Amino acid sequence: MREVLGVFTTAGRLFLRHWPALLTLAFLGAAARSGALWAAVAVSDVQGQLALFFLLLAPLGYLLPIIAMLAICRRTLPTLVRAEHLHEEAATEGRELRLVDLAVSVLVPFMVAYETYGLLNFDIERFRNLAAADEWDNIRFGPIDQDYADRLGIYPLQIALLIVVGAFVVRWVLGRFERRTHVLALAYAGAFVELYYVSQLAGQSIIIKQRGSQWLEDRRAVHWVQGWYDAVVDFLGPVAGAFRWLVGTAESVLGSLDEVVVVPIAWLTLGAVVLGYKALSDEPADTEPRRGGLRSLWADVKERWQPLVDGFRLLVTSGLGPMLLLCVFFLVVVRLPTLLLWGMREVIGPLPFGTSFAFGPERQSLGFALSLAVTAPVLAAASDWLIRRRRAARSQEAPTTPAPA
Repeated sequence: MREVLGVFTTAGRLFLRHWPALLTLAFLGAAARSGALWAAVAVSDVQGQLALFFLLLAPLGYLLPIIAMLAICRRTLPTLVRAEHLHEEAATEGRELRLVDLAVSVLVPFMVAYETYGLLNFDIERFRNLAAADEWDNIRFGPIDQDYADRLGIYPLQIALLIVVGAFVVRWVLGRFERRTHVLALAYAGAFVELYYVSQLAGQSIIIKQRGSQWLEDRRAVHWVQGWYDAVVDFLGPVAGAFRWLVGTAESVLGSLDEVVVVPIAWLTLGAVVLGYKALSDEPADTEPRRGGLRSLWADVKERWQPLVDGFRLLVTSGLGPMLLLCVFFLVVVRLPTLLLWGMREVIGPLPFGTSFAFGPERQSLGFALSLAVTAPVLAAASDWLIRRRRAARSQEAPTTPAPA
């Protein structure tokens, strides 16, 4: 437990040393995200696919800065510097393995945190609202187009699954083509392909949640529970208030599990993958090209997803106590945007509704940018500690060779 407290000491030292760069990257990321949303609405009525391209860039406004922050913090952590210089070859591309090759292992935990914060839903709703306002303004100049689905670019589930399968094949083909041409730009094209299908899956998760909630509300079991609750409240009479408080507290605890558990695990997995993807795996790298299309495709998909599995396994084996402390810290970090908004309201005072609504997205972006600047040093310090602990465990388990007689 003392070592975990040392993680926060290291994180504080990293923040004090690099805070100008951290804050600059965070604010630039917030500006890039807002610019991407504006561009998506601006071009959506002209070219839907181009609008989708800009909408996909909105999460990158936060992802790329957090990766850059982790890279800055890594310079002063020797364990992570050594892990960065380990040699590992990409089996499909036939060159040194790069972080861009593992884009999906970075995107999945980031999109989990991004969606849990409500930012993905905010992006979609803001896009819809602005697109609707744009269509409303066009009533004076022509008939209104009330179909916004083509402006959003999220398809039905069956089409999204076909997109995922097609993206696997496209990513593999790009890797094979890069092996022959040695054009590194193909790796970044493949990373954008993975961003596309991961964003599609994230959008589907929001739709499934909404439809699932509506489906549950129509079930007889839910109505039975609600009737039982009302009956208990009526039976308790004067002490019904305490019962309502108890039930409300239980609902709040269950509703906040995503912030208390899911968000910390997603962030820590992201940090482990970005900073230690070459030091996570216990299996020797397979650099021999697989014969046969299906075997080669499976090896490619496994290589790109394996760091995500290894990073999650690293957290699971670190122990319950350290994870609880880190989860408590992230619970505070998650609340930073709310605390900032509360402080701004106290300093500025009441504002007209139109002004407050217009600057609402910017205030939210500012709060989340500050939370990123605090999150990055903790991720770097935690990854450093986890990898050092993993190496120490490996050295103890390594068999010793007896001395020759």
